[in-house]
Amino acid sequence: MARLTIVGVGKMGRAILDAVVAVGITGLDEIVIFDANPALLDDAVLAHPTITVGHKIEASDIYIIATKPPVVREVAGEIGLIGKGLVISIAAGLSISYLEESLGTQMSIVRCMPNTPGQIAMGITALCANSNTTAGELTWASSLLLALGEVVVVPESQIDAVTAISGSGPAYLFLFAEAMIDAGVALGLSADLSARLAVSTLLGSSELLARSNYDTRGLRLAVSSPGGTTIAATNEMEDSGLRRAIHRGIAAAHKRAREMQG
Repeated sequence: MARLTIVGVGKMGRAILDAVVAVGITGLDEIVIFDANPALLDDAVLAHPTITVGHKIEASDIYIIATKPPVVREVAGEIGLIGKGLVISIAAGLSISYLEESLGTQMSIVRCMPNTPGQIAMGITALCANSNTTAGELTWASSLLLALGEVVVVPESQIDAVTAISGSGPAYLFLFAEAMIDAGVALGLSADLSARLAVSTLLGSSELLARSNYDTRGLRLAVSSPGGTTIAATNEMEDSGLRRAIHRGIAAAHKRAREMQG
């Protein structure tokens, strides 16, 4: 049986906690949580009375570091003093080499990039591991993160690109939804109706896209009748530089992720 310690129960740390408890990971018999914010701890315990609030980091089989990046070095240093167990970090921009240096000892490390839809178990998490990590430990990490949605394994060299696409990606969709809603209001729809139309369209379209083997162009052309409303809209968006703006935004996210590398 395994002991899991989650350090940091903010948005993503709490999402992991909620998801892991909800699905019930086989072989996991104890969950311990830490956070500098007592209100977050109280709220977590209220939702999950069987978990334990830790007062100092003690030996565990698995540690999930879900703190803000500036706190990671201190947390990793405490874990490194224990010197054994699997360390999973969701801290953006902190490389495996940074984590190894912060731990100060040879430990198994999985670095991952989840996204916010994991809060409703519909996210996707990319992960990579250091050379100390065994196949069994990678399976453990994957099983935990599957509670948030899909899991993919990538080389660390691709994590910054993953961050730019899926890590930051939900905000791009929210921005597009916001623009759609604003446009509907400008056309005379109520804000509530415009939001329902936009969100339902984005939700249904995403599901349709997933079921069509990601055939973005085919689906787009299927609703773009010559001389019709859809092609008038997409032509205007293309002419206004929508595709270029998306590429530039994602490139900016990728650049910033590389700059943040520890």
